[in-house]
Amino acid sequence: MIGILGALDEEIALIKNSMDPIKTHEFLGRQFYQGCWHGQEMVVVKSGIGKVRAAMTATALVSHFGIRGLLFTGVGAALHDQFQVGDVVLIHAGIEHDFGMVDEQGFRLGLDFLPGEEAQVIQAEPTLLDLAWQQRSQISLQPVRPGIPPQLHRGQVATGDLFIAAAAKRQEIRALTQADVVEMEGAAVLRVAVAAQIPCLLVRSISDSGDSTADFLTFFAKAAQNAVAVVEGVLQSLG
Repeated sequence: MIGILGALDEEIALIKNSMDPIKTHEFLGRQFYQGCWHGQEMVVVKSGIGKVRAAMTATALVSHFGIRGLLFTGVGAALHDQFQVGDVVLIHAGIEHDFGMVDEQGFRLGLDFLPGEEAQVIQAEPTLLDLAWQQRSQISLQPVRPGIPPQLHRGQVATGDLFIAAAAKRQEIRALTQADVVEMEGAAVLRVAVAAQIPCLLVRSISDSGDSTADFLTFFAKAAQNAVAVVEGVLQSLG
């Protein structure tokens, strides 16, 4: 089975409503929806917002359901200036932008005074990313802003337990990490996938530029549909 997560109900609703249901499981206070879509057996679940909830849910998928790959579907804010609202970014690598230390010189990533705790990019096995990229010509993305056709990209994510809605913080995270997208769950899910030695793909549709809440609230639901279109393409390729 493939495990599919989204932080919010709106991010998994289209998948849950499209699949042929088999069974609903309750585990760790979450509803796990088992079913089939495009001939692929899967388990879909809302993780909740943030790294802790995402890691807990991804671990449950791996340990309780024995899934063979993880897909995270949802939205994120663009750090890359060329990414537009509605674009979709395929991600298998990420870094935690809020994992670090503060001293008299300020904040820096990682705990470089402890061996093995330096800032690092987490990279999951890329099979699912490769499948999605091979399918890109067959994936139909819908404009979120009128007149701006969305594009499919590959990139890296910066994850932290902060909703970014300030231009200065957005620029700071970009400078610290060189990531393309910022969000609140991805690196945690990647860590679980690496530990479980299974492929993982984060599918993040751009809902905003990380400088206010207005675009997020306006475009979130429609942007999330483009992420689901990519997930559907991956499931079709798995067969």
